[in-house]
Amino acid sequence: MVSDSDKDTFTERLVTAPRAMLRWAAPVSRPDEAGKAGGLGCLNPLSLVKFVVLLLLVILMPLYMLPLMLVRIATFGRSSISYSSAIDMTSGEPARWGYGALDPPAAPPGVKAGLAAIAAHDPEFGPAMLVGWAVTATALIRQSLTSADASPTRTFMANALFRTYLALLELRVTAGVACAGSWRVTDSAIVEAVSTPLFDEIRVRLRCQGWCWEQHAATGLTLRGGQQQRTWSEDLTFGRSADATSPAAGGLPAGHCPSCGAPLDLDRNGACSYCHGIVTAGRHDWVLTSWRREPW
Repeated sequence: MVSDSDKDTFTERLVTAPRAMLRWAAPVSRPDEAGKAGGLGCLNPLSLVKFVVLLLLVILMPLYMLPLMLVRIATFGRSSISYSSAIDMTSGEPARWGYGALDPPAAPPGVKAGLAAIAAHDPEFGPAMLVGWAVTATALIRQSLTSADASPTRTFMANALFRTYLALLELRVTAGVACAGSWRVTDSAIVEAVSTPLFDEIRVRLRCQGWCWEQHAATGLTLRGGQQQRTWSEDLTFGRSADATSPAAGGLPAGHCPSCGAPLDLDRNGACSYCHGIVTAGRHDWVLTSWRREPW
Protein backbone atom coordinates (compact mmCIF):
# COMPACT_ATOMS: atom_id res chain seq x y z
CA MET A 1 0.00 0.00 0.00
CA VAL A 2 1.37 3.41 -1.00
CA SER A 3 1.14 6.12 1.60
CA ASP A 4 0.24 9.71 0.76
CA SER A 5 3.84 10.74 1.39
CA ASP A 6 5.09 8.34 -1.34
CA LYS A 7 2.84 9.77 -4.03
CA ASP A 8 4.24 12.26 -6.54
CA THR A 9 3.28 15.84 -5.96
CA PHE A 10 1.62 17.89 -8.66
CA THR A 11 4.92 19.70 -9.39
CA GLU A 12 6.81 16.42 -9.77
CA ARG A 13 4.17 15.08 -12.15
CA LEU A 14 4.40 18.29 -14.20
CA VAL A 15 8.17 17.91 -14.51
CA THR A 16 8.19 14.18 -15.32
CA ALA A 17 5.23 14.21 -17.76
CA PRO A 18 7.24 15.44 -20.82
CA ARG A 19 9.90 12.80 -20.23
CA ALA A 20 7.27 10.08 -20.00
CA MET A 21 5.67 11.32 -23.20
CA LEU A 22 9.02 11.26 -25.02
CA ARG A 23 9.72 7.70 -23.85
CA TRP A 24 6.26 6.67 -25.07
CA ALA A 25 6.85 8.28 -28.50
CA ALA A 26 10.50 7.23 -28.91
CA PRO A 27 11.04 4.76 -31.78
CA VAL A 28 13.00 2.34 -29.60
CA SER A 29 12.17 -1.35 -29.85
CA ARG A 30 14.84 -2.87 -27.57
CA PRO A 31 14.01 -3.40 -23.88
CA ASP A 32 15.32 -0.91 -21.40
CA GLU A 33 17.13 -1.76 -18.18
CA ALA A 34 13.86 -2.68 -16.50
CA GLY A 35 12.98 -5.10 -19.30
CA LYS A 36 10.12 -2.97 -20.57
CA ALA A 37 9.59 -1.92 -24.16
CA GLY A 38 11.07 1.53 -24.91
CA GLY A 39 8.24 3.00 -27.00
CA LEU A 40 5.55 2.44 -29.56
CA GLY A 41 7.88 2.92 -32.55
CA CYS A 42 5.93 2.99 -35.83
CA LEU A 43 2.66 2.61 -33.91
CA ASN A 44 3.18 6.10 -32.53
CA PRO A 45 0.36 8.31 -33.94
CA LEU A 46 2.83 11.17 -34.40
CA SER A 47 5.04 9.01 -36.57
CA LEU A 48 2.07 7.95 -38.66
CA VAL A 49 1.06 11.57 -39.24
CA LYS A 50 4.60 12.48 -40.32
CA PHE A 51 4.70 9.54 -42.72
CA VAL A 52 1.37 10.50 -44.32
CA VAL A 53 2.44 14.14 -44.76
CA LEU A 54 5.75 13.10 -46.33
CA LEU A 55 3.97 10.73 -48.69
CA LEU A 56 1.59 13.47 -49.81
CA LEU A 57 4.49 15.82 -50.48
CA VAL A 58 6.23 13.22 -52.63
CA ILE A 59 3.07 12.61 -54.64
CA LEU A 60 1.92 16.22 -55.04
CA MET A 61 5.27 17.96 -55.67
CA PRO A 62 5.57 16.84 -59.34
CA LEU A 63 1.98 17.90 -59.97
CA TYR A 64 2.86 21.38 -58.64
CA MET A 65 6.21 21.80 -60.41
CA LEU A 66 5.32 20.43 -63.87
CA PRO A 67 2.99 23.30 -64.94
CA LEU A 68 5.55 25.89 -63.77
CA MET A 69 8.33 24.24 -65.74
CA LEU A 70 6.19 24.00 -68.88
CA VAL A 71 5.27 27.68 -68.69
CA ARG A 72 8.90 28.73 -68.20
CA ILE A 73 10.12 26.58 -71.10
CA ALA A 74 7.45 28.04 -73.37
CA THR A 75 8.37 31.59 -72.32
CA PHE A 76 12.16 31.62 -72.11
CA GLY A 77 13.36 28.50 -73.85
CA ARG A 78 15.24 25.44 -72.73
CA SER A 79 18.52 27.17 -71.86
CA SER A 80 16.95 29.56 -69.36
CA ILE A 81 15.08 26.85 -67.46
CA SER A 82 18.28 24.93 -66.77
CA TYR A 83 20.06 28.05 -65.51
CA SER A 84 17.57 30.39 -63.86
CA SER A 85 15.75 27.66 -61.98
CA ALA A 86 19.04 26.34 -60.66
CA ILE A 87 20.03 29.64 -59.04
CA ASP A 88 16.52 30.96 -58.38
CA MET A 89 16.66 34.19 -60.38
CA THR A 90 14.38 35.96 -62.78
CA SER A 91 15.42 37.24 -66.18
CA GLY A 92 14.27 39.68 -68.83
CA GLU A 93 11.72 42.38 -68.06
CA PRO A 94 10.79 41.15 -64.55
CA ALA A 95 14.45 41.33 -63.51
CA ARG A 96 14.78 44.83 -64.96
CA TRP A 97 12.22 46.09 -62.48
CA GLY A 98 13.66 44.19 -59.55
CA TYR A 99 15.24 47.18 -57.81
CA GLY A 100 11.99 48.99 -57.05
CA ALA A 101 11.33 52.72 -56.91
CA LEU A 102 13.50 55.19 -55.02
CA ASP A 103 12.17 57.03 -52.00
CA PRO A 104 10.81 60.48 -52.89
CA PRO A 105 12.98 63.52 -52.11
CA ALA A 106 12.41 65.33 -48.86
CA ALA A 107 10.78 68.76 -48.89
CA PRO A 108 13.30 71.55 -49.71
CA PRO A 109 12.78 73.33 -46.35
CA GLY A 110 13.57 70.07 -44.56
CA VAL A 111 16.74 69.56 -46.60
CA LYS A 112 17.86 73.12 -45.89
CA ALA A 113 17.19 72.75 -42.16
CA GLY A 114 19.11 69.46 -42.03
CA LEU A 115 22.16 70.95 -43.77
CA ALA A 116 22.06 73.94 -41.42
CA ALA A 117 21.95 71.65 -38.38
CA ILE A 118 24.99 69.74 -39.64
CA ALA A 119 26.91 72.95 -40.34
CA ALA A 120 26.07 74.22 -36.84
CA HIS A 121 28.30 71.59 -35.19
CA ASP A 122 30.70 71.25 -38.15
CA PRO A 123 31.49 74.69 -39.65
CA GLU A 124 33.92 73.15 -42.17
CA PHE A 125 31.23 70.92 -43.69
CA GLY A 126 30.74 71.52 -47.42
CA PRO A 127 27.70 70.02 -49.18
CA ALA A 128 29.33 70.51 -52.59
CA MET A 129 32.28 68.35 -51.50
CA LEU A 130 29.96 65.53 -50.48
CA VAL A 131 28.02 65.72 -53.76
CA GLY A 132 31.29 65.57 -55.69
CA TRP A 133 32.35 62.56 -53.66
CA ALA A 134 29.06 60.85 -54.53
CA VAL A 135 29.82 61.35 -58.24
CA THR A 136 33.25 59.80 -57.74
CA ALA A 137 31.75 56.95 -55.73
CA THR A 138 29.28 55.93 -58.45
CA ALA A 139 32.15 55.82 -60.95
CA LEU A 140 34.06 53.50 -58.61
CA ILE A 141 30.95 51.35 -58.18
CA ARG A 142 30.73 51.05 -61.97
CA GLN A 143 34.39 50.00 -62.10
CA SER A 144 33.75 47.45 -59.36
CA LEU A 145 30.64 45.97 -60.98
CA THR A 146 32.20 45.57 -64.43
CA SER A 147 35.41 44.06 -63.04
CA ALA A 148 33.72 41.95 -60.30
CA ASP A 149 36.28 43.38 -57.87
CA ALA A 150 35.10 45.02 -54.64
CA SER A 151 38.39 46.75 -53.80
CA PRO A 152 37.56 50.07 -55.58
CA THR A 153 34.66 50.57 -53.13
CA ARG A 154 36.60 49.80 -49.94
CA THR A 155 37.62 53.45 -49.34
CA PHE A 156 34.10 54.86 -49.03
CA MET A 157 31.67 52.06 -48.14
CA ALA A 158 30.65 51.51 -44.53
CA ASN A 159 31.79 48.17 -43.15
CA ALA A 160 28.33 46.56 -43.11
CA LEU A 161 27.53 47.72 -46.64
CA PHE A 162 30.92 46.60 -47.93
CA ARG A 163 30.52 43.10 -46.50
CA THR A 164 27.09 42.80 -48.11
CA TYR A 165 28.40 44.14 -51.42
CA LEU A 166 31.37 41.77 -51.32
CA ALA A 167 29.05 38.80 -50.76
CA LEU A 168 26.89 39.97 -53.67
CA LEU A 169 29.86 40.10 -56.03
CA GLU A 170 30.99 36.65 -54.93
CA LEU A 171 27.50 35.24 -55.59
CA ARG A 172 27.45 36.85 -59.04
CA VAL A 173 30.82 35.33 -59.90
CA THR A 174 29.70 31.91 -58.66
CA ALA A 175 26.52 32.15 -60.73
CA GLY A 176 28.41 33.26 -63.83
CA VAL A 177 26.83 36.72 -64.04
CA ALA A 178 28.89 39.20 -66.05
CA CYS A 179 28.29 42.96 -66.05
CA ALA A 180 29.37 45.39 -68.78
CA GLY A 181 28.47 49.00 -69.22
CA SER A 182 29.43 52.63 -69.31
CA TRP A 183 27.51 55.49 -67.74
CA ARG A 184 28.12 58.99 -66.42
CA VAL A 185 26.42 61.39 -64.04
CA THR A 186 24.49 64.19 -65.74
CA ASP A 187 22.93 65.79 -62.66
CA SER A 188 23.33 65.58 -58.89
CA ALA A 189 21.62 67.08 -55.86
CA ILE A 190 21.11 66.52 -52.14
CA VAL A 191 17.55 65.28 -51.66
CA GLU A 192 17.59 64.59 -47.91
CA ALA A 193 19.62 65.78 -44.93
CA VAL A 194 19.08 64.63 -41.35
CA SER A 195 20.92 65.58 -38.17
CA THR A 196 20.19 63.81 -34.87
CA PRO A 197 22.02 63.64 -31.52
CA LEU A 198 23.46 60.28 -32.64
CA PHE A 199 24.19 60.57 -36.37
CA ASP A 200 24.16 62.77 -39.47
CA GLU A 201 22.83 61.44 -42.77
CA ILE A 202 22.71 62.88 -46.29
CA ARG A 203 21.12 61.33 -49.38
CA VAL A 204 22.46 62.39 -52.78
CA ARG A 205 20.49 61.68 -55.95
CA LEU A 206 22.47 61.19 -59.15
CA ARG A 207 20.98 61.21 -62.62
CA CYS A 208 22.92 58.77 -64.79
CA GLN A 209 23.03 58.24 -68.55
CA GLY A 210 24.55 55.31 -70.39
CA TRP A 211 24.11 51.57 -70.67
CA CYS A 212 24.49 48.54 -68.45
CA TRP A 213 24.17 44.91 -69.50
CA GLU A 214 24.09 41.87 -67.24
CA GLN A 215 24.39 38.43 -68.84
CA HIS A 216 24.84 34.80 -67.92
CA ALA A 217 28.32 34.21 -69.27
CA ALA A 218 27.85 30.51 -70.07
CA THR A 219 24.60 30.77 -72.07
CA GLY A 220 24.59 34.42 -73.18
CA LEU A 221 21.18 34.91 -71.59
CA THR A 222 20.40 38.59 -70.93
CA LEU A 223 19.43 38.98 -67.31
CA ARG A 224 18.95 42.73 -67.26
CA GLY A 225 19.58 45.81 -69.39
CA GLY A 226 21.37 45.90 -72.72
CA GLN A 227 23.53 48.11 -74.91
CA GLN A 228 20.76 50.65 -75.50
CA GLN A 229 21.29 54.10 -73.99
CA ARG A 230 19.14 54.72 -70.93
CA THR A 231 18.75 57.24 -68.14
CA TRP A 232 18.13 56.36 -64.51
CA SER A 233 18.64 57.73 -61.00
CA GLU A 234 20.70 56.41 -58.12
CA ASP A 235 20.53 57.36 -54.44
CA LEU A 236 23.74 57.32 -52.43
CA THR A 237 23.26 57.82 -48.69
CA PHE A 238 26.22 58.90 -46.57
CA GLY A 239 26.28 58.79 -42.78
CA ARG A 240 28.61 59.56 -39.90
CA SER A 241 28.56 59.98 -36.13
CA ALA A 242 27.04 63.21 -34.85
CA ASP A 243 30.33 63.86 -33.00
CA ALA A 244 32.38 63.71 -36.21
CA THR A 245 33.67 66.85 -37.91
CA SER A 246 35.32 67.44 -41.27
CA PRO A 247 38.96 66.22 -41.05
CA ALA A 248 41.63 68.88 -41.52
CA ALA A 249 43.43 66.85 -44.20
CA GLY A 250 40.25 66.31 -46.21
CA GLY A 251 39.48 62.81 -44.92
CA LEU A 252 38.34 59.94 -47.09
CA PRO A 253 37.31 62.04 -50.14
CA ALA A 254 40.83 63.52 -50.28
CA GLY A 255 42.52 60.14 -49.87
CA HIS A 256 43.64 60.65 -46.28
CA CYS A 257 42.90 58.76 -43.09
CA PRO A 258 40.31 60.83 -41.21
CA SER A 259 41.80 59.67 -37.91
CA CYS A 260 45.54 60.33 -38.29
CA GLY A 261 45.72 62.23 -41.61
CA ALA A 262 48.13 59.78 -43.24
CA PRO A 263 47.77 58.78 -46.92
CA LEU A 264 44.86 56.40 -47.19
CA ASP A 265 45.89 52.76 -47.05
CA LEU A 266 43.14 50.46 -45.76
CA ASP A 267 43.03 46.74 -45.23
CA ARG A 268 40.04 44.53 -45.98
CA ASN A 269 38.45 45.47 -42.64
CA GLY A 270 38.73 49.22 -43.26
CA ALA A 271 41.61 49.75 -40.83
CA CYS A 272 44.32 52.34 -41.49
CA SER A 273 47.75 50.76 -41.93
CA TYR A 274 49.36 53.63 -39.97
CA CYS A 275 47.14 54.23 -36.93
CA HIS A 276 45.25 50.89 -37.20
CA GLY A 277 41.95 52.67 -36.56
CA ILE A 278 38.78 51.52 -38.30
CA VAL A 279 38.02 54.55 -40.47
CA THR A 280 35.06 53.19 -42.45
CA ALA A 281 32.75 52.86 -39.46
CA GLY A 282 31.48 56.46 -39.69
CA ARG A 283 33.04 57.61 -36.43
CA HIS A 284 35.46 60.04 -38.11
CA ASP A 285 34.09 60.83 -41.57
CA TRP A 286 31.23 60.32 -44.03
CA VAL A 287 30.86 56.77 -45.34
CA LEU A 288 28.41 55.30 -47.83
CA THR A 289 25.69 53.45 -45.91
CA SER A 290 23.22 52.78 -48.74
CA TRP A 291 23.27 52.59 -52.53
CA ARG A 292 20.03 52.17 -54.45
CA ARG A 293 19.32 52.26 -58.17
CA GLU A 294 15.95 52.66 -59.78
CA PRO A 295 14.87 50.20 -62.57
CA TRP A 296 16.93 50.45 -65.75
